[in-house]
Amino acid sequence: MCGAIFELKTETMPRKNAKRADGVDDTALENYVRPGESIGGLIREVYRSMSRSLQARILREGVSIGMWFVLRALWEADGLTQRELGQRVGINGPTMVTQLNAMERAGLVKRVPNLQDRRKINVFLTDQGQQLKHKLWPMAAEVNGLALKGVSGAQAKVLSDALKQILKNLDDDRG
Repeated sequence: MCGAIFELKTETMPRKNAKRADGVDDTALENYVRPGESIGGLIREVYRSMSRSLQARILREGVSIGMWFVLRALWEADGLTQRELGQRVGINGPTMVTQLNAMERAGLVKRVPNLQDRRKINVFLTDQGQQLKHKLWPMAAEVNGLALKGVSGAQAKVLSDALKQILKNLDDDRG
């Protein structure tokens, strides 16, 4: 077991006949986990809650949650191509263009044609976009602290390791 943090009560639905009158195999219901108890559902709700909490803070600086993810990627590797940036952030091409248009209007990024391949556009942070890191990172740290209130360091480590393993398992599946 991954630790107490994952020991969730998972009541299963009562076993029914393997085949119903309509031919549907309902043995999968044996492993049904009620809403609010499934790992996937809990992860989704935690993500949504953390995003809402972070969004409320970063909006004070005129940054949307979508901009936040782009800024984070560029703080890590400035000058990525639009395609690389979209892949890192998980945004498709047209949505990335829309996001970058808004960020360019806000003075956070600039797009520069790639010198080696004119089909590519590299995205760079402006000074304003770079300076936001010093304002936004503490807000993100505050949200993380709030989320982990009452969770020990050991529990947080178990959770982090387990989530990384879950992500690896699902990335390996991709089929």
